[in-house]
Amino acid sequence: MNIDFFINTLSLLSFLVFTLTSFIYIEKSSYLNKTIYLVNLVFLILISSFHCYFELYNGLNKLSIIASLLILILLCLFFVLSIFSYKFIRLRLFFIPFFLILIVFRFLSDLSDNTVGSQVYLFQNNFLIVHIITSLLSYSMLTISAITSISVFVKEKALKKIKYIKNLSTLLPSIYETENLTINFLYLTSIFLLISLISGIFYSLDEYNNLLFLYDYKSVLSIFILILVGLLLIVRGFWGLTGKITFKTILICYVFLNLSYFGIKLIS
Repeated sequence: MNIDFFINTLSLLSFLVFTLTSFIYIEKSSYLNKTIYLVNLVFLILISSFHCYFELYNGLNKLSIIASLLILILLCLFFVLSIFSYKFIRLRLFFIPFFLILIVFRFLSDLSDNTVGSQVYLFQNNFLIVHIITSLLSYSMLTISAITSISVFVKEKALKKIKYIKNLSTLLPSIYETENLTINFLYLTSIFLLISLISGIFYSLDEYNNLLFLYDYKSVLSIFILILVGLLLIVRGFWGLTGKITFKTILICYVFLNLSYFGIKLIS
């Protein structure tokens, strides 16, 4: 049995177990269920760490490494946020599809041709290190914003159907709390995305002595997302926006960011 196949299978099984434990009813004071849930999350993080290490040191393609790093960073962020904020545990079911999207991307990228040799050289340039890390963090922050905005959208819809309010009130945080989370993580998305673009420019100048980086499709889409998120924050700050418009705008940004990281490379 191929070790890559074994790791992917183990990763998928651990994700399925985590998904099942996510359906356990967890109250703020239900320490046993919360512990079971968090332990499964830690196990999933460990498997993802091993998967990422294997891909980085065994010459797999860059797209697969990016997907593995994204999964690991997002899982770690979610674990830390779940420990310090019960609101994220209440949002756990909304995170499942987003984790699944990344796992599918990673699986599809594993099917493509592998490059020969280790990819550790990706982390030998300081500007490139900052660019990679901040890019992954901006993706993670936008993912969290997308999830919290979905929660706001769903709960606003439910307010029109009185019979569902009671069930949703126990499952999801309040609209006010979730909107604050959405906006705060959008600010973080903008900051990390801006740092990512600036570090990418410096890396391009340092490595290639030109600014062709800015004409890359990933950079163009990233700049578009940065402008769109900036406009959203400005308009919402001065005039206000409905949860529906915020949700649609974030969803558009999320789709473009996925296209930037995975879609075009998978097509090509």
